[in-house]
Amino acid sequence: MRKISSPVSFLVLFILLTTSACAGGRGAGAATTAAAAATTATGSASIDQDKGVTPASFIQVEGADLSAKLAAAAQRARADNRQTPYWTAYSFDVRPGVAVDPASGGTFHGSMNGYGGIYVFSGTTASGMTVETRNLGVFLLRSPGSNAITRMEIYNLDRKREYSGYPVYFTGRAGNEESLNFLRGLAEGPPAPSAGRDGVLNERAALALALHDDPRVAGVLKDFVRASKSKRVRSASVFWLGQIGGETAFLADIVRNTNEELELRRQAAHSVGEGRDRAALATLQTLYASATERELRKSIVHASAGNEDREGALAFLLRAAKTDADREVRKAAVHALGEYGGDRAVDELMRIYAAEQDTAVKRTVMHALAEIETPRAEAKLFEIARSPSEPQESRKVAIHHLGEKGTDASTAELVRIYDADQNREVRRTIIHSLSENKSQRAEDKLFEIARGSDDPEMRKTAIHVIGERAGKRSLELLRDTVEGAGGDAQIQIQALRAISERPAEESVPLLIKAAKSHPNPQVRRAAIRWLGESGDPRALEYFRQVLTEKPDENKEQ
Repeated sequence: MRKISSPVSFLVLFILLTTSACAGGRGAGAATTAAAAATTATGSASIDQDKGVTPASFIQVEGADLSAKLAAAAQRARADNRQTPYWTAYSFDVRPGVAVDPASGGTFHGSMNGYGGIYVFSGTTASGMTVETRNLGVFLLRSPGSNAITRMEIYNLDRKREYSGYPVYFTGRAGNEESLNFLRGLAEGPPAPSAGRDGVLNERAALALALHDDPRVAGVLKDFVRASKSKRVRSASVFWLGQIGGETAFLADIVRNTNEELELRRQAAHSVGEGRDRAALATLQTLYASATERELRKSIVHASAGNEDREGALAFLLRAAKTDADREVRKAAVHALGEYGGDRAVDELMRIYAAEQDTAVKRTVMHALAEIETPRAEAKLFEIARSPSEPQESRKVAIHHLGEKGTDASTAELVRIYDADQNREVRRTIIHSLSENKSQRAEDKLFEIARGSDDPEMRKTAIHVIGERAGKRSLELLRDTVEGAGGDAQIQIQALRAISERPAEESVPLLIKAAKSHPNPQVRRAAIRWLGESGDPRALEYFRQVLTEKPDENKEQ
């Protein structure tokens, strides 16, 4: 299972899932964080596509029950003389508050969890409305002739899609009991390769079962945890028991069970934290007190961060961050404080920073501050970055995080620190941080340093990072630096190196010009070396001409 926290990019995920669905079964990739497009509250909005199949175009199959309908679908496919794979599909009663294969339409806040390439969303839109997809179908891709299941998907029936170009035999809505029994058989069956990965089909069957709106689901999932031989199925079941709620005691027993694999115990701790049971936080604290394994304690700490008892969770995280004897657990608690967010967490993080002697924990505090999107958190990073009394490495870490933020305020502060501080390592770090910022203010400062700094090392560093920026302005600066009369040879060579790393259409003519006519022999030799490394036909022609020319005894080489 893979989890990605809010905000989640529905737009990127939509592209990935659409690509997967239309390309014959490639697994969906991980979504990235971005401005997101979410489903409507009912999940019924459709995506307009030039191509696509809707349920109205499915081949309808009749029968007394789900089993009979699936058998009728196989018989119909044989009668149709299908030579390609085909889908059998049915819909079911979907658990409220979850979204799978959602359509687009707004910003999403919540979490996303992946099971063998199928992603389930839990959260709200920007307006606070729950994101749901209420019209889902279980789709089973079958081999022609044998009817064997080779792939399983859970699709939003309100979305148009191509279904990989294969026909869909649709059996309508299945009753909960018959669907649960069918999916239980798939989940408990022998592992079958799905898209080249053993056990994925079993895991997806367990997921589809967990998505049913039925009180019997929790009992089936607990049976999976107790008896399934599939790690994927057990892990998915443990996660969904936390989502369903009311199973804190069962999950806590898994966390305590030292005979279980550590990864499942960590998943159980996470699920306790995900649950909405009132006893969840107290249970986590009890588990933390008795756990001896570092990774388990870290998981318990992280699980507490999202608990609805915000005051209680903060107190627990602070205690772990300040008093745990294990540095890695303290770092986990500090990181969780960053996820907790808010100005109170910022103040507590700074107290930890001031009291902590371990530099690794201090770095984690700065990372946590960078994760909190408030002016107060940014101001604390400013304090560390500008303070001469701070260790140089701490200042560099703070500067790096400010560069990643890339806000107007952080850019302005980095420029102020550069102008006021003579520490060469701090200045070099600021130059690299500014290079990650696409603002005009950052670019102007880099060009200012490259053109006129009285420190040759800073000029070389600025020229290097400018060389990595595409665009006419950066190329002109590099050219002017190389061709400037009376320039520092090492700075000109640095500019020439940056030119050599640009596309051949830009770099080769300038390298040839420098090789032919630059007044400094060191620069000419550097240009010749990088021309030789380019392998460009124009460079080879230049070398041919040089070799066939008569030597000029008066020209310095």
